[in-house]
Amino acid sequence: MIVTKKYLHNLRDKNLVSISEIAEKLILEAFGKDPEPDEEGRVHIYTEQDILENIRKFIRENA
Repeated sequence: MIVTKKYLHNLRDKNLVSISEIAEKLILEAFGKDPEPDEEGRVHIYTEQDILENIRKFIRENA
C-alpha cells in the first residue's frame, strides 16, 4: 500500500484527523512510494494497519 495526498485528505475528512504540514511531508516520504528491496532482495510490503500506526506516531510527534 502506498500513501497519497488523496489518502491523507480522506483520512482528514472522514476521521477528523489533524495532520500538520511537517507530518504530511514525513508520511509521504516514508510511505509515498513503492518500497525498495533490502540488501537481501526482499521487499517489505506495509499493511494498512502498519501505515495507520506510523501515521499516528508521525502526527503525535509533529503536531
